[in-house]
Amino acid sequence: MWPVPAAGRVDQEVTMQIDVREQPTRTVAVVRREVRMDELSAFYDTAYGEVERAVAEAGGQVVGTAVGWYHGMPTDMVDVAAGFPVEGLDAGPLAGRVEVVEMPGGRALVALYVGPYDGLGAAWQEVEERRAQDGTDGRGDFWEEYVTDPDPDGDPAANETLLVLPLR
Repeated sequence: MWPVPAAGRVDQEVTMQIDVREQPTRTVAVVRREVRMDELSAFYDTAYGEVERAVAEAGGQVVGTAVGWYHGMPTDMVDVAAGFPVEGLDAGPLAGRVEVVEMPGGRALVALYVGPYDGLGAAWQEVEERRAQDGTDGRGDFWEEYVTDPDPDGDPAANETLLVLPLR
């Protein structure tokens, strides 16, 4: 099994450089929910706005790109946290559904995928194949960092998404 956070096509060819990198532990403000895969985009749209407002109202600062942090293997439902790395806030509930938590660091497979979101399934499959070749186990969570902010008028083929699969 491999992560398929976006209900993407897996029949397309994807070529990425996949490296083992040490990831830092980060403080993130997120909204975490179990959502249906077909409602994931709407969840992201709502959650990111909630997090940005709550962080600003609490006097914190967003210090990185948007993150989609998956807890377990998606099926028709997915346990996902959406938010941003932050500074100036303590762990715990923030406002509404937003909470500040630590995202554990450690050794991970990391790849930069460039392309439309419907290609993320194939990209994750390539990361999973590398994990299997290396004979390593995943930690059970994984995340996407949306390096470029999707622009409705932009070229989806230019979207950059960092894929991070923490290892045991």
